[in-house]
Amino acid sequence: MKNNDISDSNFISVIGYGTFITLGHWKNKFNVEVCTVNNFTRIFPRNSWFPYALKSSGSFKALKFDVTKEEIKILDKIEGVNNGLFKRVMVDILLKNSRSSSAFMYVPTEETIASQKLSLESDKIDRWKEEIKKRPEIVRKFPDLFI
Repeated sequence: MKNNDISDSNFISVIGYGTFITLGHWKNKFNVEVCTVNNFTRIFPRNSWFPYALKSSGSFKALKFDVTKEEIKILDKIEGVNNGLFKRVMVDILLKNSRSSSAFMYVPTEETIASQKLSLESDKIDRWKEEIKKRPEIVRKFPDLFI
């Protein structure tokens, strides 16, 4: 994790819950920590190579990290925001010691939900946890992801 030598107001908090975790997009970022994302469920449909977060009464563990304004533009491109695949929304999260906060998270658009036939029934056990567990570095650095 980088040392923060400039004001936090220059950073944007983002939630990594899928490939942002497994592909290491959290590396060399500021303020990386495990969080609980409230009012969403992570699903990993069998016909997909990445997970989605759908609005629900549930919650799941993810990584919160801070990026610059330039980096958020890159993440928007990765997530296909301009192509209508995902949209960036502000969500409520819980950090360690029950600290409430909020961060941006990428969720599928209504068009993506319809075209991919996404539903909470697509994955009732959060299969993406098994993908994360395949990365020893992540398991070692962030054991709270699996609690």
